[in-house]
Amino acid sequence: MKTTKVRTLKHKPLIGILTNLLIVETGVFSGMERIYVNRDYVTSVLRAGGIPVLLPIIPDSEAMRQQIETVDAILISGGQDVHPHHYNEEPSHLLETVCAERDDYEIAVIKHAFQLQMPLFGVCRGMQLINVVFNGSLYQDISNDFQGASLQHNHSSKKCDPHPVNIVQNSWLFQVFEKETIIANSFHHQAIKDLAPGFLVNAWSKDGIIEGIENIDGSFVAGVQWHPEMLTENHPDMHKLFCAFVSEARKNLRIPSCKAL
Repeated sequence: MKTTKVRTLKHKPLIGILTNLLIVETGVFSGMERIYVNRDYVTSVLRAGGIPVLLPIIPDSEAMRQQIETVDAILISGGQDVHPHHYNEEPSHLLETVCAERDDYEIAVIKHAFQLQMPLFGVCRGMQLINVVFNGSLYQDISNDFQGASLQHNHSSKKCDPHPVNIVQNSWLFQVFEKETIIANSFHHQAIKDLAPGFLVNAWSKDGIIEGIENIDGSFVAGVQWHPEMLTENHPDMHKLFCAFVSEARKNLRIPSCKAL
């Protein structure tokens, strides 16, 4: 007999993690494309009480909508630069690797998830893309475009020197950390330039780079410029951040109505 699986409030929320494309460069599989995400995202979601679901990049819009509607929240992972044509600029000579297929897919995902009032949380590129989708813009390269940058924001290895981030009071992020300063890691050469309408800055670096944003009204949409997923195992603040996001997802637990049972 076929059984129907029904989700209840006792279930853990499903966190859809957006993935990346990797072209294998060496070996017998050279030239093949792989779908992947760094394991830190998966373990951080698990540690925070969510169930990670990896969402591959797909070109079919209807399949994408069904894909998104199976989960309770979306985590937008880091990665390549966002192509500047999405915020009406020509590519700078300092623009690094872009992925048009990923940009198009993730922009569609963010728009659809927002229409569904589904919680969205962006990490690094993920925060930048949220800002672009909601009509903000980016510095294509901090060292060239941002006057006054004095911190090392773009490190070449996981073992970077962290820098302080100032948290804005009366923000969602301040409620999470309950402190005005946290220590964060950085792996980015781009940053938010013009903040998207409907958002506020909830975190700054001391040299003026936007380190966190959240929407003012409506469903939960937020992002941070650093990589908290790398730190959740040993840094309670970053674990609290993932717990707070999973808590937002739990509010959106997608449970079938009685008619659907």
